[in-house]
Amino acid sequence: MVMEVIHLRYDEKIETKADYVVAIGNFEGIHLGHREVIKKAARIAKDKDLQLAVMCFDITPRQVVNDINNYYVLRSFEQKKDILASLGVSTLFLIHFNKKIMDLTPDEFVQEMIIDKRVKYLVCGYDFMYGRNKTGNTTLLQQYSEFNTVILPRYEYNQEKVSSTLIHEMLLHGEIEQVNRLLVQPYTIVGHVVKGNQKGRTIGFPTANIVPIVNYRIPQTGVYASIVKVKGKEYYAMTNIGHNPTFNFCSVTSIESNIFSFNQEIYDELIEVTLVKFCRREKIFSDVELLVKQLEYDRQEIKAFFEI
Repeated sequence: MVMEVIHLRYDEKIETKADYVVAIGNFEGIHLGHREVIKKAARIAKDKDLQLAVMCFDITPRQVVNDINNYYVLRSFEQKKDILASLGVSTLFLIHFNKKIMDLTPDEFVQEMIIDKRVKYLVCGYDFMYGRNKTGNTTLLQQYSEFNTVILPRYEYNQEKVSSTLIHEMLLHGEIEQVNRLLVQPYTIVGHVVKGNQKGRTIGFPTANIVPIVNYRIPQTGVYASIVKVKGKEYYAMTNIGHNPTFNFCSVTSIESNIFSFNQEIYDELIEVTLVKFCRREKIFSDVELLVKQLEYDRQEIKAFFEI
């Protein structure tokens, strides 16, 4: 199914063509909690014969509110679009968030972005806030007669609220398996392959080094079991995230994958690196022989994990 993307801007009138059930929220990672909101909206859309839509901002409001340029994300916009389409969402209302949107009162926001867009049911999480200084909440939403508001309770995993903040923290601690349980569709970094220092090639471990297409949250440095997609085909791999301290410490974090059973030149290709299991932290080795021995061990461990 092709999902329509409708861009919403302040003071720009857009005529919608259908009546909608809208799941509204941040949807940064589209994690388990987000999916519950979307699934509830989907059930209502099916029962009421309405179109299923998601409404979110094009950037995280914190970037504008706190004037942050270097904000870390869990998904690129393209990744989010693909996931939403796979969940059956027919329309994505993408609000261009800026200072004008930020300064709308809660009622102005509802009138401009919800009532004006033929929304019949609005589905959100219990802690959804909107409007100037986040003064709008679910209690205020329930006062409107133009649409029905459906509120979902707090979603927990292991007695902890599932949130994008929690997932960011887990990534920083290398808890990739937990992260992937919460995200459902595993954490994947997309990037263009660039030429590195080619040290891996000289020791028998050639790698594909990538520059991510967006400012992804880079996980705990170390070695990961991974799956790399190149030109539509998936390969098992060993991915190192770190600073290459044994050869020559680099301040910029590198993401490089030794792809198993692979021998192609793929410079400039756009590839996907899905992190599956955290194996160990990055280490400094006293000589290259010890590094090679460790890498051989890591590769065998990863192959055993993937049962190949």
